[in-house]
Amino acid sequence: MQNLAVFTGDIVRSSDLDSHDLSGLFDALRAACDTVGHWPDGMAFFERFRGDGWQMALPARYALRAALVMRAAVRTTGKGRSTRIGIGIGSGEISGNDLAGAEGPAFVQSGHALDHMKRNILLSAPDGSATLRVCLPMADRIAQGWTPKQALVAQHMLVPAPATQEAIAAQLGHSRQLLQKQATAAGVFALIESCEAYEAE
Repeated sequence: MQNLAVFTGDIVRSSDLDSHDLSGLFDALRAACDTVGHWPDGMAFFERFRGDGWQMALPARYALRAALVMRAAVRTTGKGRSTRIGIGIGSGEISGNDLAGAEGPAFVQSGHALDHMKRNILLSAPDGSATLRVCLPMADRIAQGWTPKQALVAQHMLVPAPATQEAIAAQLGHSRQLLQKQATAAGVFALIESCEAYEAE
C-alpha cells in the first residue's frame, strides 16, 4: 500500500450550471490532475462520479498544494465557482490505471471528510497531520476569495519549483508587476510557505 492523499469532492451549486459549463469545469479538473501527475516524484489519478462528484489520489506530501491547485482550476472557469474537497491521508491501493478498484483507509477517510464537512467549509482533512489541519482553514479562506484571474495566477505559481515570475507573466500575457500584484492579492506567497511547511514534515 502507498501513502496517499485522496480527495473526494463535489461541485458547489452544480445545479446552477448547465451541462456544457459543468463539462468544462471537469475538463479543468482533469487538466489540473494531469499537471499534478507530472510534479517531481508525483503521480495522480482522477475519476468523475455521481454527476458532480469526483475523486483523486496522489502522493500524501502534495495534499495541501494539490488541493489548492484543484480549487484554483475550478475558479478559473468562472466567478464564484468552487469545489468542496474532503481529504484522506493514509494507506491505499490503486489497481490498474483508474480508481474504480481502489481501496484502503485513505479512500474511506476522504469520503467521510466530505460527508461530515461543516457548512461554509470547502477543505477538510480531519485525520491529517496537525500541520495540515492548521494550514487548511487559512488556505480555504484565501481560496474562497479568489477571482478567476487570481486563481489562474495561483494555479501557475503553486506548483513545486515553478517557472520564474517573468516566464509565468509572459505565458499569461501579463507584466511582471501585474503578476506580482495579483499573486499578492491572492495570498499566493503565504500559501506557498504553508505548502512548504507541510511538505517538510
